[in-house]
Amino acid sequence: MSATEAAQAPVLIQVTPTERGGVLDYLQCLASQWDEAGTPSHVLPMSKALARERSLDERVGDCCRASGRAALGDACTVVLHFSGYGYAPRGLCFWLLNELTALRRRRGASLRLVVVFHELFAIGPPWRSAFWVSDAQAWIARRLARMADVMWTNTAAHARWLGSAGLHGTPLHARPVFSNVGEPLRTPLLSDRVPRAVVFGSAPTRERAFTALRGREPVLKAMGIEALVEAGSGESCYREGPIPCQRVGRLAPNELGELLLSSRFGLVDYEAHGLAKSGVFAAYAAHACVAINTSHITANDDGLAPGLDYHVLPERSTAVASPAKQQETADRLFRWYQRHRLEHQARELLALTGAC
Repeated sequence: MSATEAAQAPVLIQVTPTERGGVLDYLQCLASQWDEAGTPSHVLPMSKALARERSLDERVGDCCRASGRAALGDACTVVLHFSGYGYAPRGLCFWLLNELTALRRRRGASLRLVVVFHELFAIGPPWRSAFWVSDAQAWIARRLARMADVMWTNTAAHARWLGSAGLHGTPLHARPVFSNVGEPLRTPLLSDRVPRAVVFGSAPTRERAFTALRGREPVLKAMGIEALVEAGSGESCYREGPIPCQRVGRLAPNELGELLLSSRFGLVDYEAHGLAKSGVFAAYAAHACVAINTSHITANDDGLAPGLDYHVLPERSTAVASPAKQQETADRLFRWYQRHRLEHQARELLALTGAC
């Protein structure tokens, strides 16, 4: 980008929840790619408490001034990374809507708002709080969709909902999430890896997978899994069973990537229509592991087919795939992933911000 183009391009600002997690990791991957492309972005962690201290509009103004754009009419693009639970207990982040409304009112047409919908709203049975707040969460997501100049999300299911919720003609893009722990260009054959299965992610993510495994260890053994490895912060979610499990705690991204590259299998418990938004599943795909989904819900519109791109944990040991079939499945999943690698998504999303 020339000096003249840089002077005319909008200031690029990414807004994120304050807590660590997959959303912040996702943002930092984008920030690194954009910085390498010569288009750095400002990162604004936001919470209700921070907004009370200093509004989003004031903080955006600080970023603009730091970039040498003091005039109110100077163009800026805000990339809002949205996951309701990241911004408020129970996902009820009404304060965020108020802050964005004030920002739009003050900056008018000079503001471009790109909303990256990591999540929309929770659903659950009546005995869970998600059931009672789901409608309010959906209302917030719908308001955001109508405020956005561009919408970006991670699954076909999300895209369908946003397409009906947003304003007619608002650009909408759906891309499966990329791996936050590396994207090797070459991967070893399964026969050259340790016959173990990795379980990683947040504690609830690991807990779901381990719970689904109870009583089905013979099936894992029939698949060739001789050991489990649990990676992630907090206490272990594994309960003693016939397959040994090594706990390695929270690993740095490169360390986790090396673990996956040397392991044959990866375990996750996700309804299939949400696999494309799972950073855990993306990591298995990027490292050509045999991904095993312990969820029984298999409907998917994101180009993933159970039994072809990943395995659903079978009920009986006699139904397991052969080593040759496992290699074929890992290869297919790796090829599926290559179509939406980080570099491709970062380039595409950057173009949508108007900052390049």
